[in-house]
Amino acid sequence: MNAATGQWHLRRVIIRYSETGGSSLGTRFYLRHLLPVWKERNPQVSVVTEHSRMDHPELKAEWVSGESYEISLRNLKPRQIEDLLNLQRNSESPNLYLRHGGPRVWTERRSIQGLWQPSAEGMFQALRFARERHWEPVGSQELKYSQTTLKLTEQHLLERRGRWGDQAAHPKGFDRHVLEGVLNEPFLPGAGVE
Repeated sequence: MNAATGQWHLRRVIIRYSETGGSSLGTRFYLRHLLPVWKERNPQVSVVTEHSRMDHPELKAEWVSGESYEISLRNLKPRQIEDLLNLQRNSESPNLYLRHGGPRVWTERRSIQGLWQPSAEGMFQALRFARERHWEPVGSQELKYSQTTLKLTEQHLLERRGRWGDQAAHPKGFDRHVLEGVLNEPFLPGAGVE
């Protein structure tokens, strides 16, 4: 939507799917249970569903400017399909300048960088704890990290072997041990300097 004029730019969405294909499982669930709600909330967008026998599902978005863009829905979950629809609805046209970035990626595990989703709504929902009055985890809601994440963290911080190789030979970024002193005692002269 253009914030200045209040005009929506997404005109039509065509969703092709297969009734029997395994890669269309999430798409079929979305079409049957969640799409009517999305259509009701977005009456300005014309949604067309097409049965495409034994093909992978895909979404084709068409804007008022005449541009169109196709996205594969292969093996996506219903939540991810909703995020893609919202992303296309909020766009003024297909962002062809970022096509080199590869396919959009959803992370299922926690990592040092955190979870990532290509929609603002998903990110706000994931970060809703930050708007809470108290940030302390309640009961069993504390953060849990996978063994892979813990191993990568240990390699980076303790063994000084990061993503780009040996950190001692080719340091990238700040040294954790220097920053630890600076951040713990910022007003001491020479804090963190060895």
